[in-house]
Amino acid sequence: MRTRVRACLAKATTVVGLLAALVPALFLASAPARAENWTVASEDYFPPYNYTERGKRTGMDTEIVDALLKDIGVYPVHRPMGWPEVVRAHDENEVDVAFQFFTSPRRLERGHLIGPYRVGATVLMVRSNAEITYTSIEDLRGLRIGVVDGFEYTPEFDRSPLFERVSSSSNVVSFRRLLLGRVDAIAGDSQVLRALADSEGRTGSVKILAKPLAMVPRYISVPKPRAEKAARLQAAYEKLKQDGTIDAIVRRWER
Repeated sequence: MRTRVRACLAKATTVVGLLAALVPALFLASAPARAENWTVASEDYFPPYNYTERGKRTGMDTEIVDALLKDIGVYPVHRPMGWPEVVRAHDENEVDVAFQFFTSPRRLERGHLIGPYRVGATVLMVRSNAEITYTSIEDLRGLRIGVVDGFEYTPEFDRSPLFERVSSSSNVVSFRRLLLGRVDAIAGDSQVLRALADSEGRTGSVKILAKPLAMVPRYISVPKPRAEKAARLQAAYEKLKQDGTIDAIVRRWER
């Protein structure tokens, strides 16, 4: 009898030991994996592409970047900032992703460009009563044109000595200078300038010249040292471009 009791106790001890070993393993297996976070830099107020609404980052380009990161299982940590700071943070490898850029020798040297994910029109906006026309760079001779610090427009426009570039910290500042007559025109993305005019209630005070300075493909960029992350993001871009996800986001915002 005693032998049987000892045997039963030994079995019970073994079972308890196995359960004690299994419970932590089962708990770890069922616990969610720790999310991978990437820091994403973009201009703080650049509607309809990237801006904050009710405490949440939104916009056409923001949605595209979020969709790409979701596809590779990454959580975006958005860092809105002024455009010069976006460029600096990217070029000094302080962030994982930044947008939106167009291709140039400097950009290709500093980052891995992902895209193009859309094409934007770079245009000139003037006051509605202005008699300014644009068919070539020569038409801008003698004008004062508002630009944003750190922005690249077109190679010809950026190099031209024919007109004065009046720099500002944002499109909002440039737009208000245009309304006040401190500049003759401002350069920028057509969607952004239209959104600004609408938000300020001044759509009747301005107009966009018919011919754009350029149609510009836009890219997301990953700093050069982060090649592995760039490869993952490029794969997600190719997948979501092919299945129509990116184009669907663009169409929804352009309505």
